[in-house]
This record gives sequence, C-alpha cells and structure tokens, in this order.
Amino acid sequence: MAVILVPSSLRRYSDQQSRLSLSAGTIAEALARFAERSKDLQNHLFAGKTLRNFVVVCKNGKDIRLLNGMETPIGDTDEVQIIASVAGG
Repeated sequence: MAVILVPSSLRRYSDQQSRLSLSAGTIAEALARFAERSKDLQNHLFAGKTLRNFVVVCKNGKDIRLLNGMETPIGDTDEVQIIASVAGG
C-alpha cells in the first residue's frame, strides 16, 4: 500500500493521522480514496475533478507535475505528499 503523508492542515480528515496507507495504482486513485472521507476535504483538494492550483502533490519528494501528473503510477513503497499552500500576511 502506498502511504499518503497528510499535512497538519488536513489531519482533521484523517483522525489526526500524519500517515495513511491506501491501496491505489495512481496518484488520482489515492487522492480520490483520501477525499472520500469528507465532502469538505474533496472540495479543498479538487475543483470538480481537477486538483486545485494551490495543492501540490509529490511522489517520493518529486512534484507530480514533473512526472505524469495525476496519472503518475504509485506502488507499495511510494510516499505521496500533499502540500497545501497557506496564504496570509
């Protein structure tokens, strides 16, 4: 199972877990499974079916935009990190 590293801002959707193991073959499948936990989480991560611009996702530390995007394959030893931008001044 791939591991999703959950940022502190989203841990309310993971029962305060910083790491979740999910069975998925691609980034898209992993994020969809994670987002099933809450409509609010789904709205936070996605605009319709598209990942929001302020959400960065990395596979093993590499931005998926430099790989195959949401179709980037993941395996049992991979870590998927969600980085949500924080704005403010």
